[in-house]
Amino acid sequence: MQIGVDVGGTNTDGVIMSEGKVLVSDKKVTTSNVADGVFNVIKSVLDKGKISADKITSVMVGTTHFTNALVERKKLQKIAAIRLCLPASDSLVQMIGWPEDLVSTLNPQKFFAKGGYEVDGREISPLDPDEINKITDEIGKQDIESIAINSVYSPLKSEMEERAAELILKKLPNVKISLSHAIGKVGLIERENATIINAALSKLAEDIIEAFETALINLNIKAPLYISQNDGTLM
Repeated sequence: MQIGVDVGGTNTDGVIMSEGKVLVSDKKVTTSNVADGVFNVIKSVLDKGKISADKITSVMVGTTHFTNALVERKKLQKIAAIRLCLPASDSLVQMIGWPEDLVSTLNPQKFFAKGGYEVDGREISPLDPDEINKITDEIGKQDIESIAINSVYSPLKSEMEERAAELILKKLPNVKISLSHAIGKVGLIERENATIINAALSKLAEDIIEAFETALINLNIKAPLYISQNDGTLM
């Protein structure tokens, strides 16, 4: 049996399914503490269906929290955005076309650095560790907890992004880093935008997933937890 939960801004809906059929469903008011709302609705459907927790094989959760955070400009981290591209691509401004109030909320620190690849895998220029260390020192002076790193054509070769992340973490071990090759496709600006959004939402994502896991622990459900993506697939 599987549990599905949809955490909305107003209500949290829950169902228990087996072999493609809905066995029981219910909804509860979404609480400010996400874990409580998830706990309440899962407990309700288990009780209504008289189903024990050990019968559950998976739990799938969808939530609007991340979309709401962007729309409401709340719970977003201040970020730094590093593009590995010099001496190319610096004429393409980071976050171009973004709403001004969203840019103001994120208050991004933007950096360009040597690095990146041509479409055939040749280096535009080698990554410069000294340059990355200087950028890291600048970031360390700011109230920044999350960094987006985007290298030209990194989906083809990710080594420079990974090396830059290693250098940064040596100096700022507690910072969260989003690497564009793990998030987007080849298009530079689209991938960079997605990586910046990921960086801005990283703390919220960590808190929300921890809340889901806490709810399952309190219900003694040991089944794996899956989070729905925008295209409906699970991760």
